[in-house]
Amino acid sequence: MTQLKDSFGREITYLRLSVTDRCPFRCVYCVPSEGIKALKRDAYLSPEEMERFVRAMAGMGVWRLRLTGGEPLVRKDIVSLVERFAAISEIRDLALTTNGQRLSNVVYDLKEAGLQRINISLDSLDPKRFQEITGSDSFFKVWSGIIRSLEAGLKVKINVVALQGISKEEIDGFARLAFQYSLEVRFIEFMPLCGSAWKPEMVVPIDEIRSRIAQGYKMAPLSRGTEVAESYDLVGGKGRVGFIASMTEPFCSKCSRIRMSADGKIQLCLFSNIQYDLRPSLQKGAGLEEIQEAIRRMVLKKEAEHPYTGEGMKRREAAHGMMQAIGG
Repeated sequence: MTQLKDSFGREITYLRLSVTDRCPFRCVYCVPSEGIKALKRDAYLSPEEMERFVRAMAGMGVWRLRLTGGEPLVRKDIVSLVERFAAISEIRDLALTTNGQRLSNVVYDLKEAGLQRINISLDSLDPKRFQEITGSDSFFKVWSGIIRSLEAGLKVKINVVALQGISKEEIDGFARLAFQYSLEVRFIEFMPLCGSAWKPEMVVPIDEIRSRIAQGYKMAPLSRGTEVAESYDLVGGKGRVGFIASMTEPFCSKCSRIRMSADGKIQLCLFSNIQYDLRPSLQKGAGLEEIQEAIRRMVLKKEAEHPYTGEGMKRREAAHGMMQAIGG
C-alpha cells in the first residue's frame, strides 16, 4: 500500500463522507437567508458506491472515517451504512457528526453497528438561545441524545460554534459540562462557509474563550498531532475542552483530511469552492485501482493553506463553500 499524500508531503488519513445534504435545522451559521436547494434523491451516491470509494481510500492509508451531512440521521438506512463501513478492516476510527435531534432513539443501534465516536452540535445550554441559533425547539431531545450516547459507551464530543452573544456564563456552563462528564466540549470559530450566512461581526476569537476557561480551571494540554482541535484535560474533572481556531490560528500545515459530498464530489479543503466529481467513475463501475489513481491526481491539487490565511485573505470573497452540503 502506498500512502496517499498531497504535493506538500501531507499524509491524507482522514475522510469526511457526507451521506446527505438534508437537515431539519436552520442554523444561522450554516444556512443562508435564501435557503439551500437540496439535491435530488437520484443524485446521491448509492451505498455500494460509497463503500467502493471508502475501500479505495482505505487502500491508500485512510483509517479515519467520519459520516456527516446535512444531518446523517435523517437517512433511514444510517445504521446499515455504519455497519457497512465498520466492516472495512482498515477503518480503525469510525465516527459520525449529528445535530442530535434524532439521536436518542438510534444511538444503541449505531454503537452495535460499529460506531465508535460521535460529535453532537450544541451551540447553547439555554433552550431559548438554542432555538434562536438552530431554528429548532429540540434542545431537550439533543440533551437526551448526549446522555444516551455516554450511556452507550460512545466517545462523545460536543461542538459549540462560538458566536457573538455567547455570554461568559454560557462559556462557564460548557466548561462545567466538560468537568462533570466524560466528554470533550469543543469551541469552534465561526467560519466563512455559507455565502450570505457569513457575518464577520459574529466571530468570537477562540483565545477569548480559552482565556475565560483558564481563569476557572487548571488546563493540561494534550498532544495535538494532526488533530484540528487544541485540547486540554480539565484537571480534577472527567472531561476536556478543545478549541478549533481555523480563522485566527489556522493549522493547514498539518491538514490530513479530504471530503466527499453525498453526490460524489471531492473537496480538498473545507474553505474551497473547488470540487472534483468522482461520481461518473463510481457509477460506471470503475475498479479500485482506477478510482485510487483518480483520487491521487485530485489530492495533488490540495493547496498549502486555506484562502483566509496570509495572502489568501485577498481571495476570500471567492472562497465560500456550503457547510450543509459538504459536512463541515
